[in-house]
Amino acid sequence: MSFTGGIKISDYSKAVFFVIIAYISIAMMSVFVKLSSDQIPSGEILFFRFFIGLVFITPLAMKNKSINLKSGRGKYFTLRNIAGLLSMLLMFYSLNGLPVSVSVLLMNTSSLLVPLFLLLFYRERTSLPVWACTAAGFTGVYIMLSASSQTVPATYLLAGLSAAALAALAYIGIKQLSRNISATEIVFYFHLTSSIILPIFLAYNWVLPSWFDLFLLVMVGIFGLIFQVFMTKALTYSDMTAITPFIFTGVIASGFFDWIFWQNISSVSFWVGAFVIVTSVSMLVRLKNQKKNLDNTHMQTICTTVIFHKMKALLNKSSF
Repeated sequence: MSFTGGIKISDYSKAVFFVIIAYISIAMMSVFVKLSSDQIPSGEILFFRFFIGLVFITPLAMKNKSINLKSGRGKYFTLRNIAGLLSMLLMFYSLNGLPVSVSVLLMNTSSLLVPLFLLLFYRERTSLPVWACTAAGFTGVYIMLSASSQTVPATYLLAGLSAAALAALAYIGIKQLSRNISATEIVFYFHLTSSIILPIFLAYNWVLPSWFDLFLLVMVGIFGLIFQVFMTKALTYSDMTAITPFIFTGVIASGFFDWIFWQNISSVSFWVGAFVIVTSVSMLVRLKNQKKNLDNTHMQTICTTVIFHKMKALLNKSSF
C-alpha cells in the first residue's frame, strides 16, 4: 500500500492500525451499551447489536456463497452460537454496574480459560509454560478486582467473569468449525441465530426506545460491526501473535471513556492488573503459535521422509 509521496506501509503496520481501530471500536460499543442500559433492557440492546450486523453480513455471505445448510457440524454451531450469545448478554448486563474499562478487560481474560476447557472437555495436554501464563493472568485479574470489588456489587463482577468463561467456550466452537467452514458462514449463523432467539425469549420486557435511545442502539450495532470488520482485516495482514499486545489500546480507550462520560478514574491496581493480564494473554498466543509451527515442521518432516522412501523404492525397482 502506498500514498502520494512514495511512503509505503508494511503489512504489520496495517495490522497494528486495524487492530487499534478494532479495539477502540469495541470500547465505544461498550460506552453506548452502558449509556443505553439506563432505559433499555440488555436483551433488547443485544438484539440491535446482532440485527444491524446481520443486515450487513447477509449480502456478503450471499455474494460469496458462504451459506451451507448441510455443514454437518451442528453441535459446534450450537456451542459457538449459544455460548457466544450468553457471553455477550452477560457482558452487556455487567455494564449496568461495571466501569467500561473493567468489563472490556474481563472479556479479554477469556483466552486464559481456553486451555482449562480444552483439558476438561477434550483431554488436550497443556504445557507448563501455558499453565504459568494462565496463572499469571488470573493473578492480574485478582490485582485488578482487589480495588473494583470494594465499589462494585459482586453480581456484576460475577457476570463479567461468566461472560469471559462462555466466550472461551465459544472460541473452542469456532476452532472446531473453522477447520472446514468459512469465517463468513460462522459469523452469519451467529448473527442469524441470535437475532431469532433474543426476541423469542427476552421480548417480554422490551420497551419502545425514544429517538435518542434508538440512536444509541444503532451506535451499538455499528461499532460492534466495525470491530468485527477491522479485526478481520488485521488478521489478513498479520497473525494473532504479533497483534495481541495491542488489545491494551482498547483498555486504555475504555479508561479514557470512563473518565470522559462518568468521571471515573481507574486505580493504579487496575492498570497493574491490566498490564499483567494483557502480557499473559500475549504470551499464551505466542506459545500457541510456536506449538503450531512445531506441528507444521513435524508434518513436513514426516511428508519428506515418506517421499524419500517412496523415491528410494522406485529407484531400487528401476535398477533391476
